[in-house]
Amino acid sequence: MPGRYDVQSKFPPIGEEGQEKMAHARVVVVGVGGLGSFLLQHLVRSGVGLLRFVDFDKVDLSNLQRQILYDEGDVGKAKVESAYTHLKAINSTVELDPLQDKLTGQNAEDVLSGFDVIVDGSDNYEVRFVMNDFAKKHGIPFVFGSVAGAYGMAKVFLPEEPLCLRDVVGNIDLAEAPTATSGGLISPILGVVTGFMAAETIKLLVGAVDNVEKKLFVADLWQNQWAKINVVSDPGCVVCQGKYYPALEDFNHP
Repeated sequence: MPGRYDVQSKFPPIGEEGQEKMAHARVVVVGVGGLGSFLLQHLVRSGVGLLRFVDFDKVDLSNLQRQILYDEGDVGKAKVESAYTHLKAINSTVELDPLQDKLTGQNAEDVLSGFDVIVDGSDNYEVRFVMNDFAKKHGIPFVFGSVAGAYGMAKVFLPEEPLCLRDVVGNIDLAEAPTATSGGLISPILGVVTGFMAAETIKLLVGAVDNVEKKLFVADLWQNQWAKINVVSDPGCVVCQGKYYPALEDFNHP
């Protein structure tokens, strides 16, 4: 009988060596909603050794339209609890570490320390800035993704790059930033954006850093538009240039 990862390991850029690297990798995904549901399935099926996933919320009936990890029997349950059950049924060999909590600047050290890659499964920029600042401060790759309506974008921020999430979104008004709740969302855009994010994460885990996309990936499924955009470093960025991490050091400022 073919092994679980036989087909994936036949892909030359991964191979047996890459599969072994993934088996020893540690990844944290923050948010187990729309983005996180897709991402966790990709990563657990790919054979990542340890997956921590973080969310404070419970499954709501309105989530089922897009959060594909859940079904009607999960409504009212903690997302991390239901996610653990479903993911364990998919791949019992992966070590799963569910954490029912909200990521903040105050608990970032406890939640995010000790991982090879930090992956964004969240739906708000307050949490994303915490991930961004922690990743930059500690030299950890950060895989960012965001969706709203039929539009999505994603990028990997590498430790050695003079770029971070703040160079992409600037001084965004957190209250005005689009979300699924405020502007609606169609689920296919989640599949597109998380497919890109998961592939970039796998590249990082197997050591194919040269193949990681350096530009910002954007897609609009309703307007049939796809692009890769250069991100320009902000010489005044407090994180990249000033080595100051507001989301970790000033809990009242993003």
